[in-house]
Amino acid sequence: MKHTIYQLFSITISTIIMAFALNDFLIPHKVLTGGVTGISIIIHQFIRLNTGSIILIINIPLFILGYFKLGKKFMFLTIYSIVLLSIAMKLIPVSPFSHDILSSCIFGGVLFGLCVGMNIKFGGSSGGLDIVSVILSKKKDMSIGYLSTYMNLGVVIVSALVFGTDKTLYTLFAIFASGRAVDTIYTNQVKLTVTIVTEKWNELSEALLHLHQRGITMTEAEGVYSHHPKKVLTTVITKFEWQETKELIRKEDPKAFVHITRAIEVMGRFRKE
Repeated sequence: MKHTIYQLFSITISTIIMAFALNDFLIPHKVLTGGVTGISIIIHQFIRLNTGSIILIINIPLFILGYFKLGKKFMFLTIYSIVLLSIAMKLIPVSPFSHDILSSCIFGGVLFGLCVGMNIKFGGSSGGLDIVSVILSKKKDMSIGYLSTYMNLGVVIVSALVFGTDKTLYTLFAIFASGRAVDTIYTNQVKLTVTIVTEKWNELSEALLHLHQRGITMTEAEGVYSHHPKKVLTTVITKFEWQETKELIRKEDPKAFVHITRAIEVMGRFRKE
């Protein structure tokens, strides 16, 4: 429960900052961030509807996709972030923080990307193509920032038709900066080797298999001080899966000794989702 409250608090802060980045750095200069947010900014030019409301409407079918592919908790945190973003964008006035469009698009893109990365890091997302990026990154073992940048090419083309080529060049700056910022905060393609020394090996190994369906290697061990028989469980997971794994270990065996290292490379069969 405490961890969920911490997740909600962190996502609340990053989402409010994201709304500030949009309303004070990008939207006043008609610079897009790509994805659903970028599409919403374009639609906003033609209909009298707040950008935050448009983001919420477009995200509805993506919520359904994320629910089935990424789980209930992920979608709960994502929906919370999207609703909060919609409200924050209505409350924060659209006013340029700086009249320099280049610095605005770079700083706004970086700030937006950092917030997206934070939301994903804490178990949710900012909705839109972030949901699709998270799903694809788990299957294809590619960075979310790279996938997001690649998928946003369509938004860039539409931006050129609506706002002209000059604005599109600035949009490219913002999208690139945002994608790099996401990968700075969150890289789910990173693999972690988890080593667990436990006396409750039977319960813990079954729970881990049920949680992620990852292969687990078990070896015999003995505590030098206590001389109690123990077992060492070794498994490889993605960084995306670490928070849930940590919670499960604490639940099944709070006294377990856990050692985590970054896996440089993984060969052989490794389930990507």
